[in-house]
Amino acid sequence: MTSARNQDDLAATAIQMVMGAGESIALNARHADGREFGLSIEDIAYSVDTRLRLRCLLPLPGLYQNRDGSLSRNRRVGTSLEDLKQSLLALEGSGWEVRLIPDAPLTSSLVVDEDAVIYYQYLNDTPGPFYSSERSQVRQYREGFENAWAQSYAVSGAQALYDRAEVFGLPEASGRLAVVSHEAWEELIQELSRFPERLHDLDPRKFEELIAELLAREGLDVQITPSTRDGGRDILAFHETAIGRHLYLVECKRHRPERPVGVSVVRQLYGVVAQERATAGLVVATARFSREALTFVEAVKHQMGLKDYDAVTNWIRAHVSA
Repeated sequence: MTSARNQDDLAATAIQMVMGAGESIALNARHADGREFGLSIEDIAYSVDTRLRLRCLLPLPGLYQNRDGSLSRNRRVGTSLEDLKQSLLALEGSGWEVRLIPDAPLTSSLVVDEDAVIYYQYLNDTPGPFYSSERSQVRQYREGFENAWAQSYAVSGAQALYDRAEVFGLPEASGRLAVVSHEAWEELIQELSRFPERLHDLDPRKFEELIAELLAREGLDVQITPSTRDGGRDILAFHETAIGRHLYLVECKRHRPERPVGVSVVRQLYGVVAQERATAGLVVATARFSREALTFVEAVKHQMGLKDYDAVTNWIRAHVSA
């Protein structure tokens, strides 16, 4: 095992490895631009024999996986959507199989055949890079790659992934969370600020994703629950403060204007808040609330909130870029 002395040594080692590959390359990158290997993902993608078995795992920006397997969004994660898109295009265009993982790995590796590996271990005081041609170590990192590959998400149609309002969604069973480019959200929010009646044209799931985006822009970490078995709340919103971590349960109702949201919806969420010992609940709707719902919330106003059509419209307009 040796450590690369500088970035030039690392790049030279990596390019020598990939150009000399005879059977396969398995790349598990912590950064979508490939910075940890001294070469960009594009450099690696275009430097190999396309007849080999070429596979790459890339992190999906802004997501991390919880212990229960669900996915949460964290806007502080640094990988760029644009870096991801460019890398996907380069890899797919040169014959690589690409899959996404929901969080930046604690180990990244470039494994060539059964012969050599460049790897990082991010929990170590000196994370790397390290180079090894020892069979046991190469096998260890290839097995780690195979395990991650088995739990990853296939990518299709990378050329349209983040164009306009296209959405990439992870499977429902894992807690589907839409990933849309910042530009696409800006476009949608701008449109809804001008034509708020188009809120009623969104399907219910898209409305949930919109509310999750607005909450994330307010600085909360959000998790969208699966559309089935959501436990009476569509979104979990976590807020870190000086006095502790707070959990808000959010229920979204995409109703037509003529169909007010009744008190039963509000009571149900209030019960879930109490059962899960959450900080508070919020019902967000594209219609008005019934008089009974308003009366109920007035009595528990520190634990329940309501946002009707007008409030949602104002909320959207508050996030329109100047």
